[in-house]
Order: sequence, then structure tokens, then C-alpha cells
Amino acid sequence: MAENIFIVAEQRSGRVRPESLELVGFAREMVGINGAALTGIVLGSPVEPLAEEFALQTGIDTIGIETAGISDYNAEAYLAALGPLVREEKPQYVLVSHTAVGWDFAPRLAVAINGSCSTAVTGFYNGPPFAFTRAICGGKIVEEVAPVPDTTAVVTIMPGEAKPMPASARGKVKIVKPKIEAIATENLGYVEAQRGALDLTKAEVIVAAGRGVGEPDKLELVRRLAESFDKGALGASRPVVDAGWLPLEHQVGQTGQTVRPRLYLACGISGALQHTAGMNGAELIVAINTDRNANIFNVAHLGVVQDLHIFIPALIEALRAERK
Repeated sequence: MAENIFIVAEQRSGRVRPESLELVGFAREMVGINGAALTGIVLGSPVEPLAEEFALQTGIDTIGIETAGISDYNAEAYLAALGPLVREEKPQYVLVSHTAVGWDFAPRLAVAINGSCSTAVTGFYNGPPFAFTRAICGGKIVEEVAPVPDTTAVVTIMPGEAKPMPASARGKVKIVKPKIEAIATENLGYVEAQRGALDLTKAEVIVAAGRGVGEPDKLELVRRLAESFDKGALGASRPVVDAGWLPLEHQVGQTGQTVRPRLYLACGISGALQHTAGMNGAELIVAINTDRNANIFNVAHLGVVQDLHIFIPALIEALRAERK
């Protein structure tokens, strides 16, 4: 296998998605161990501006692939355009973001190249060859998986598991335009979810409520804590939104907003992967939960094993005293 790591960048509406820059940070941590070369892959039409953007922001050499049917994501067209390149170059790893696009495309690519596939990866150890870690059973169990030897390993990386690294120089760009056979499907476009006035990405402090709050009336306590901070905002886990306790604009997670505040307070949140994928990039994560075995403590920097209805009022009073 070639000592090479392919990084497949995701793009939408003419912009490279920020999760793709995180892939480069993850790959560079791997490179620090095995010294492999990195190659960015961008698919689109037109692709040159996207490839130039990715090479500029990451500093790695980038191949832009342009052909019919890939102005937006299309699994069939992506596979026809990228599959032959991967089969020819035989990289050790192909890294893809674990997004709606990534988890749809990665297994297809692995089958097409007769490779292996590891999904929802959160880290790695040993290596080379590497073994990867991923959470299963709602985050209650951490599993170790190893790619099949002597195959290209297609790996999807959970968003937020690595930080983008600044580029020291612009990477080189190469544009290829393969001819593919007519495809039978087309992307009809994207319909963006309507957003309310709340933009959690601008908050410096997010206090998020989970089902552990108990009932809708108890949300007021969490709201008061959020209001105790300058630039604070109220967030929520998916079960809280699904139950109708708060509107969608408050949801943090893969199907909500991805946030990176200075402080994230998780109140009564179990820590399912769907949620932690949207907040584990916070500078400081504090979890409050009565269940000391809750998965949220695996991603938190500080953990408070206490009834939130006891702890939060005490914290609010302490914050008020601090300001006097």
C-alpha cells in the first residue's frame, strides 16, 4: 500500500465545509506517527476554486476532480469519479467526515475498491498500522477496530474530534477531468432548515438541557443559569427538542447546530453521539449528571455528579456573589 492518506473534502454551495479542515488536523496527527504524505481530494463542478480554497487553507497538495453530475453531492457520480483514482493510487487511508454525505459515501467507496470501512471514528492508537476507536451503544461502549491488512481503509471521522491546523504555505493544485458513463440519478438540491433568531454559534457560553432536567417546567432553572453569563445561550439535546420542550433552534448535535463556545455546561444530558458530535469542540465542557457512568463524562473536562436542581441554584448564587 502507498504511504499516502487521501482526505476527501466535502463541499456545498461552492464552499468547503469546515468539517473537512478538521480531517486535515486528524490526518496530521497520524502523519506524526507514520510519516505518510497527505493528499486532498475535492470533487465539484467547477472544482478549481474549491480545490484552490482547500489547498490554501490546509497547505496540502490537492487534486480537484471535475466531471458531469458532481456540482453537488451525488453518490453514483462521486463513486465513478473517485473510485478509479483510489484503485490506481492505493492510499493506505481515505478519510471522510462522518456527516450525512460521509456516512452515505464511505461504505460505497470501500465496497467499490474492495477495501475496509471504519465509521464514526473518534481517535486512533498504535500504528502503523493503526487501530481506531469508536463509540457504540449510544456512547456507553468504546470499541476498537482495525482495518483489514493490505487494503485501503476508508475511515469516517466524527466532527469535532480534531482541530484545523494553520497552513504554513499553499498546497499545489492539480485538476483532473475524468470521463464517466452516464449516471442514473441526480441531486435535486438542498432544502435548508429554517432557523429562528437564535444562533448558538455566536454564544461564548452555552447551557444545554437534557431529558435529565425532568420536565418542561424545570427548564426555567437552566435558562436562568444561561442568563447569568454574558453572551450566554440556552441549548438543548435532541430528546428535549423532540419532546417539544424547546424549538429546533436550540438543538445542539449532528441534526442541530455544531458549536464551539468557550464554556459548555451540559445539564442532565446523557452524552449520546448525536449530541456530543455537535459540542465536543468547546474549549471547556462541564457536565452535571447524577449518573456517574453517563457517557457525557467521557467528553467533559469537568464532571459534577449531583442533582442539577441542587447544583444549579448554588452555581447561580455563586455567580451573583462573584459579580458584587
